[in-house]
Amino acid sequence: MDETIPKLPRYVFRRANGSYRYKRNVPKALRQVIPKATIYRQLGESYDEAIRKLPIVHAEIEALFDQERATPNSVRAKSIVRERLGDRHANMFADRVVDPEWDVMDDFVELADALEGSTSPEVIRQVGTASITPEPMTLLRVLGEYYAYKCEDGVENTPLKTRIERLRKDLIIALGKNRVEWTPLAEIGRADANTVRDYLLTRMAPNSVLRTLGVIKAAINHVIIENDLEQRNVFQGIKIKGAGASKDDRLPMSDSHVATLLRTYETTPTAYALFVILCDTGARLAEIVGLEAQDIDLEACCLHIRPNSLRSLKTKTSNRTIPLSPRVRDDLREHQGDARGTAPLFPQYARPRGSDAASAMLMKRLRTQINDKKITIHSLRHRMKDKLRNTGCPEAISLAILGHSTNTVAANYGSGYALDIMREHMERVW
Repeated sequence: MDETIPKLPRYVFRRANGSYRYKRNVPKALRQVIPKATIYRQLGESYDEAIRKLPIVHAEIEALFDQERATPNSVRAKSIVRERLGDRHANMFADRVVDPEWDVMDDFVELADALEGSTSPEVIRQVGTASITPEPMTLLRVLGEYYAYKCEDGVENTPLKTRIERLRKDLIIALGKNRVEWTPLAEIGRADANTVRDYLLTRMAPNSVLRTLGVIKAAINHVIIENDLEQRNVFQGIKIKGAGASKDDRLPMSDSHVATLLRTYETTPTAYALFVILCDTGARLAEIVGLEAQDIDLEACCLHIRPNSLRSLKTKTSNRTIPLSPRVRDDLREHQGDARGTAPLFPQYARPRGSDAASAMLMKRLRTQINDKKITIHSLRHRMKDKLRNTGCPEAISLAILGHSTNTVAANYGSGYALDIMREHMERVW
């Protein structure tokens, strides 16, 4: 008697000979560019083997569909002309210099006739008229071009990629796939932007909506400038009720809180090291978690916050050098040990989303002592800001210590404030 087979997942079927196959119908919109109505892939001879291979095969097919959906008609037309007619025709086609009276025009017309029924009408039209039509700028292209711009030297920015993919899905839910993927950016209006805002407000806090819309606003500004587009950014200046910074959003940590937490963290060397560095520098957690051994200068008693192999920085002004307090210097000397060069200072968090893991670890201990939801690890940064202000530190020096932007071009000139000047003001806080 045959062994009972569990219910098969979607797209999987068992053949008469007992093997397993993946079967996927090609979406109707892609059947003109994928020359099959159904795609099959072999999964294996046993159920267990099929289940192991299924995620890989499914991802491969999804990637194929996504690639075909994302391929512009102009790119597809250029590829066909190059393949069928050669480089000379393809170069003339791409440069849009084919005159209808030229003999080569017959080659394009004949190719268009041969393509009937095998590709999209728009591709056939472009080939038949020997006139390539650039794809319109769309919200989807905006996100793609902005991500490519933000990836330094082609290195993948995983957090930004995840954020943009989430934003793409939100835009499609709010506006519909056609409006996101095919509608020219010039036809996207303020009503569309407000629709996106209203949808996001159904599942996010106002300040989260503000940050999310900030990504698409920056992306659109980028493509408007880079493509010399004469249009306004409809996501600029959107009104979001309840959004905006408030002194009550997150409270600074008090001296008594710090004293209590020091006793809590001192039993765990890594937790203690992170806490005292954050407390005495006011730096962001991600900046500290991503430190390499070479970023610490114990002789000069300072900390270099700069891009490295472990992480980038939030802004250009985040690149800075900060004095270290005596207790941070002493703790780092012990914590650093034999680590040198590019070795991570906190290896257990030297990974994607490592700062999230570090935050969770620190917050778990913090909540054993402090229940106020407005006080978090980030409150140490607010604490440093308040301490500097209350001890008479000039605002410009405070901004330099914390790595905040001054919003002026002149402030970016020179090499910044001397360590001794910053140390003088930070010693009043320590």
